[in-house]
Amino acid sequence: MKKISINYAIFLLLINTTVLAQLLSGPISPCVNCEQLTAKTEPFNGTWFNPDQSGTGFSIDVQNGKLFGVYYGYDEQGKVIWLTFVGDLVASEQTNVMWTLDAELLQFKNGNAFNQDYTAPETTEYQGQIHLKFTQKNHALFSVNDGEEQNIVPIIFGVQKTVDFPEKTSYQFPELTGLWTFVNYFRDLNLSVKYSTASEVLYIWPKEEFIIDSDNDGYLDIEYEVWRYAGEYPGALGIGKILCSLIDNDLGQTVGPQCRFVDRRFATDPFNPPTYNMSLGGLGAFRLFGESLDLGTFEAIRIDTIDHSSNPVNK
Repeated sequence: MKKISINYAIFLLLINTTVLAQLLSGPISPCVNCEQLTAKTEPFNGTWFNPDQSGTGFSIDVQNGKLFGVYYGYDEQGKVIWLTFVGDLVASEQTNVMWTLDAELLQFKNGNAFNQDYTAPETTEYQGQIHLKFTQKNHALFSVNDGEEQNIVPIIFGVQKTVDFPEKTSYQFPELTGLWTFVNYFRDLNLSVKYSTASEVLYIWPKEEFIIDSDNDGYLDIEYEVWRYAGEYPGALGIGKILCSLIDNDLGQTVGPQCRFVDRRFATDPFNPPTYNMSLGGLGAFRLFGESLDLGTFEAIRIDTIDHSSNPVNK
């Protein structure tokens, strides 16, 4: 009995260690039915981190395909350290990876403190290589010196966020309420070249959750309604929805969550409006991105976070 107990304890330890490792690796960003998607968008400029390992992070700035980054963290002795890196984003042919970057990590010393005369810092002999894979505008994976990969996302601190599909991912769903500029890039008939654009200010209503959706599949659904905006209030016409839900694949497995933007503005068939596929990394607090094989891509930039949902317009 003692031997069985020890083996059982080891078995539980292995399970718990595996679960802990999965949790600490950060929020994954599944992309259902994305195998044929090829469009690329530059990563979000801002502060990124692994919310499952808060306390370290990155500042990322992309300009014309070149990325400059700063890592804030700790060295082997637990002392504060910051490292910089710079390099070109390289287009990836890997499924669900838009860009990759390999760069040398640089450390500096002997610069001036606050209120002192300027002293140019010196580069130390620190040796390190960082590898980044951007799967979407708001999601990436990084590793250092061929170590274990971690998922990172832009930090959300200006709006509310919730983990709505904890059984699948720790990705935080932001409250999107407010005004957004939606920009659509339309492809030509051979689905290769962007030939025209259209932009419009739209309003996203507060997020709603449904335990059972219209298909009665029993899965939790997340819905953000998208409306035209006219002056002080949203217009009286809802033009689409952003939906996120778990789905069953052809093998009967529950996968996702899958997100998509249903856009009726350019529909030739009102019963079959264009749908843009979005991975979770296309859903950010201040940037959105999705792609449709039949139409093109859309991006959205947040203008404000004002909640107009209590206005006199009937929803």
